[in-house]
Amino acid sequence: MVYRKYQPSIALLPFVRCYYVWESHRAMEGALEVHSPPNGLGGMVFNYEDPYQVQDAKGRWEDVPRSFIAGQFTKSYTLRLKGRPGMIGIAFGPAGLANVLGVPMIAFTNLRIELKLVLGSEADQLENRILESKTSQQRITLLEEFLLKQLCKSRLAIDREDYALASIVQQKGMLSISKLSDELCISPRQLRRRFTEKVGVSPKLFSRIKRFNYVSYLSTSASSNWMDIVDEGGYYDQAHFIKDLYDFSGKKPSDFINYYRAMPALIGA
Repeated sequence: MVYRKYQPSIALLPFVRCYYVWESHRAMEGALEVHSPPNGLGGMVFNYEDPYQVQDAKGRWEDVPRSFIAGQFTKSYTLRLKGRPGMIGIAFGPAGLANVLGVPMIAFTNLRIELKLVLGSEADQLENRILESKTSQQRITLLEEFLLKQLCKSRLAIDREDYALASIVQQKGMLSISKLSDELCISPRQLRRRFTEKVGVSPKLFSRIKRFNYVSYLSTSASSNWMDIVDEGGYYDQAHFIKDLYDFSGKKPSDFINYYRAMPALIGA
């Protein structure tokens, strides 16, 4: 298995975190299961080899669409790769999909929606060109051209939700949403409604996810200390930290650390 990330062009940096390629050059002997907690990002994925599977709430495995848009996920999910997987994806910033495609992200929360249901025939054309490409660089070039074209067509306007989003990300989720709404001269209810439409989750939940992402990063460091992590993450006590860790990853702290420290070797990064 090989997992690689690629930087977008300068014009797309405000909206796209990275492109990634995850593939195997030969058929896998068994299946690889990977647990993925919330990361605060949206996505677009194209499977040019065997599509992977995801496990539903009843434990059943389902194939993902050949190409799809993924919204914000609020719980951890498990994916399974088998056969000869090959995919290229776009990791969008929290509001990247809304800004580039002009679609409300609330419609995609906890879902993977087949791309052609959103973009119609344009999705079929892009998918076919991705399938016909022979190299990762050719596929990235196609995605860059597509996104730049979409960006030119979008009615992009930086608004209060973007400011709120930037503040939450900058402060790693450790801020008062009430004070943030005061700064923006907007009621908490209005901020919640508009933010949720653009990002897919409420400001409060998004803040929890970003703080979880930050403490996850801290906890997988070899020199991590529980009390330091709790303090650095702005938690009232260790119990609140453990609750967030379990809510978003489904794992106990020790299991979480052991699993995610081993993740790079597991996925081939």
